[in-house]
Amino acid sequence: MKNIKKALSLVLLISMAVGMTACGSKNTDSQKKAETKAPTKIIVASGSSSVPNSYVENGTHKGHEVDIWNAISQKTGLKVEFITGDFDTLFGYLDSGKANTVGNTITVNANRQKKYDFSEPYAYIPEKLVVHSNRTDIKKLKDVAGMTCGFTSGSNGGNLFKQIAKEQGIDIKLVTYDSSELLTQAFKQGKVDVMLFSAAETAYKIKNGILDARMVEEDVTVGAKAYPFVKGNGDEEQLNKIVTKAIQDMKKDGTLSKIYQKWYGQDFSEKPKDAKISN
Repeated sequence: MKNIKKALSLVLLISMAVGMTACGSKNTDSQKKAETKAPTKIIVASGSSSVPNSYVENGTHKGHEVDIWNAISQKTGLKVEFITGDFDTLFGYLDSGKANTVGNTITVNANRQKKYDFSEPYAYIPEKLVVHSNRTDIKKLKDVAGMTCGFTSGSNGGNLFKQIAKEQGIDIKLVTYDSSELLTQAFKQGKVDVMLFSAAETAYKIKNGILDARMVEEDVTVGAKAYPFVKGNGDEEQLNKIVTKAIQDMKKDGTLSKIYQKWYGQDFSEKPKDAKISN
């Protein structure tokens, strides 16, 4: 009897072990399926007045960012939802979890990289000195010596040009304006001889007859533009990979180039040769 009881106990223990292993396997499979389930939606925080990047006009959201995200949606199947607001609110949406990323031609820099992971850059946009269209004699940064140069407050390019002017001994008067509109008005009125602007914004204004000007050939700097995602979040990492793959495909098939040509009359999708990317 004792041997029979021992045998029965052994069989019971083995059955329990097999059952627990099966349950554990099912749970593990379920967890893996949950972890690998592909995201279906992305929420993008984007500007409401950043013409022509992202802006709302008569209740309609427009801009090259809208076109890019529509293309990403078509390539990936992701449903794209926008939250629009002033520029200084956009990262707040990202940090609070109300948005998955920011779509407003965001420059990749060292400080931001400490906090966010970035997608593949989808644009490389220079900061340019802008002069009146008849000033074809101005080709390099040093050629603006003795002039008055205006830039918008908080401009990374403006702060960098201050440093460049000091290093190269360029004697120039630098004036700050609260907005690009005020700076453009001052330029038209002759209050400043030179403006420091994003090449994309300048190209848009020249293309659409808003500005009679030309860009100086030498760049002040070139910024890589990409989409930031919060670090250390598995869902955000998946979204980043999906978006990055879509951007790579859009570079290869010319989708990005067509979008930039539509808005600016030139292509910003590829890194300029020998360009030093600011960080």
